[in-house]
Amino acid sequence: MNKTKLNLLIIELLIQLLAYTAYGQEYSCDKTMEESLQQTALILNKPESKALWGMSLNSPIIIVDHFNNTMFFTTIEDGSVASIKEEPWDNKVPLANSFFDYNDKRYVTIVHAALMNSTCEQRVNLLCHEIFHTYQQSLGIKNQSSVNYHMDEVQGRALLQIEMKALQQALSGDLARLKDALHIRAYRQSIYSNNNEDLYELNEGLAEYTGVKLSIENIREYVASRLNYNISRGYTNAFGYFTGSAYATILDDIYPRWRYDIDLAKGLIYLIKKIKPQYAPEIDKRELDKLLTKYDYNQILVIEQEELNNFGDIGKFKNLLNSEASKLCIANQSINFTYNPHDRVISLGDAVLLRNMTITGEWGQINSKNGIVRLNNWSAFYLLPPSNITANVIQGDNYEIRLYQGWTVSEKNGIYEIVKE
Repeated sequence: MNKTKLNLLIIELLIQLLAYTAYGQEYSCDKTMEESLQQTALILNKPESKALWGMSLNSPIIIVDHFNNTMFFTTIEDGSVASIKEEPWDNKVPLANSFFDYNDKRYVTIVHAALMNSTCEQRVNLLCHEIFHTYQQSLGIKNQSSVNYHMDEVQGRALLQIEMKALQQALSGDLARLKDALHIRAYRQSIYSNNNEDLYELNEGLAEYTGVKLSIENIREYVASRLNYNISRGYTNAFGYFTGSAYATILDDIYPRWRYDIDLAKGLIYLIKKIKPQYAPEIDKRELDKLLTKYDYNQILVIEQEELNNFGDIGKFKNLLNSEASKLCIANQSINFTYNPHDRVISLGDAVLLRNMTITGEWGQINSKNGIVRLNNWSAFYLLPPSNITANVIQGDNYEIRLYQGWTVSEKNGIYEIVKE
């Protein structure tokens, strides 16, 4: 797997555990790792599980315990779990809930902490979600990285909030609200035409739907709870989990054979329009105005703007895009990175601002709690210039870089870079 593809996959990450906290967090699971794997293997081997996508979801698995620098290797296959083997982790595979090619073999990778610090149902959900990703290409579903930065802009967030409210009502049985959701969605996509909402939603939504379908008894209640909008949360990389699993659950009711439709790869919304066109009308200004009033759109806009104003000084990060601005530059070469997909992503035009990010390279590791600018072409990351540099530690505005031996920081005309000594 090349570095670009790897970096796109890292968006499935350690803090993905947060995606599961909306439901079932009131109790813990006392199963061991081995018992959790066996439970998942037995569920995947059920006839109804195989019938879900017309295939057996088997997979080699690596579970990374980064606290103890250990990797656990096993395989789920036909209801059984292979003997678990161990070896040192040493950053040989990404610390992420994703998949990765290691020693010429594709593995599902799972973060031990994300697996074990969750309920029994959530463990099965996580494992099935990630295993599905390794099979989805056989269904024509491509792995997509979200380019839907408008989901964290004021207007885009307000319209997403309305769509999610309408979807909750549709899940309760009021299918007239499905029409509301799709009308608002169509309007948002007409404003932000450069989006891949439908395909990103298909990618993460189907994986999440699969995990939920095979792990949660009351899927409708669970999926509806995931649509509780959280104004402090980011949605650029997270909306697809929630809306995708919701639309898939609704399709179970209105079109039971949707999973086998030849047009599945075109998206869940395409299938709804195909089978129930009355729920997806063209944008009508008069009807749209009624909907916006009904769901208090203007008030939502005011609240969203206030939340953005509280985000911090975005301008100082946007200034880093100025070629003459002082900054620390990290080239996207032989690095891995993780960040919370539920953090808000701020579009800066040719780049985005990410919070709470960790970058690991051959030179060491960066831990940032205030923000890192990532260019849209993924070629580099920018940080505010360092305020303190010692032999192996670089400190700046809520970030710290620990360098390995043989590496140092070079500065020229206010531009800082990490170089070999």
